[in-house]
Amino acid sequence: MKTMIKKAGYFLAMLALTACESFDFEQEMGQKVICIISDNDLVYTGMHDLNQAESTGYISINCGGSLKIDRDVNVILEYAPEVLQDYNKIKYDIDQSKYAKELPSKYYSIAQMGLTLKADSPDTYNVMPIQVKPEGLSPDSIYLIPLRIKSVSAYSVNPEKFQVLYQVHIKNLYARTDEATIYSASGNLQTEGDDERGAAASQTFHPLTKNSFRIFAGIKGYEKNEEVIKKNGIIVTVNEDNSLTMKPYDPGFIELASLNEEQPDYYGNYELADVYGGKKRQRFNFKYKYRFKGDSKWTIVDMRSLRSVTLDQIDE
Repeated sequence: MKTMIKKAGYFLAMLALTACESFDFEQEMGQKVICIISDNDLVYTGMHDLNQAESTGYISINCGGSLKIDRDVNVILEYAPEVLQDYNKIKYDIDQSKYAKELPSKYYSIAQMGLTLKADSPDTYNVMPIQVKPEGLSPDSIYLIPLRIKSVSAYSVNPEKFQVLYQVHIKNLYARTDEATIYSASGNLQTEGDDERGAAASQTFHPLTKNSFRIFAGIKGYEKNEEVIKKNGIIVTVNEDNSLTMKPYDPGFIELASLNEEQPDYYGNYELADVYGGKKRQRFNFKYKYRFKGDSKWTIVDMRSLRSVTLDQIDE
């Protein structure tokens, strides 16, 4: 039995040796493949600040392999709407209400659809700039720019990483779209004719312009539903003196008014203060009343919304 085991082990060792002798290690490890950097869904994200009329995002193209390229490589990209179509079908199937949108051309420009990977560069990658104008984009939509590699002047292209969907996220000082911006709200609510009552909730802010954002009336929780947003949405503007003004997101559904008749445009104020651990505390003191169209009674709101953030989150 032992003899049979030894013979089998010898046979396997010889087989492995033969395989190694036929394996060209230098050729395999030196293979150079061009690809676009993205996540598993082919998405590559960029953050664009609403405080800037235009800002720059990048598509990153890399050449894989253990050895450096021995010549300059010109990589040409092209517009590819079918990449977005496939993405929506795979991710959301027939639920078109969730489909990502192609970023309209008026919101971005690409000066040159391609780049060159330089043989003398210490990096294996290079980037292609995309200029984005974020003003006017909706915080409720997913915006993507579909692109793919059209041609390369040398080497091969990774068949799984030759396409990309550049996703545009927006932010201002008070909110951002790459993650939920949650404030802790507490205070008092009172419907006309009823007693005042204490209230607390998590409140979601969505960026709109460099100095405005959207919330829901009272302590209504956020729902990504067009009709709910129309009915409950309120646009808050932070003025230069940190006072707040408000107006309906859709005037056909909700009415707003100040609590101070002598200051009809005053709806509270904004404060930024230092707190523990080098963080900043953002605080909104909301003072307003609202009612839905068709209702006769106002709901009076006196709420404070807080969050603590590091400077890089609000001023990166």
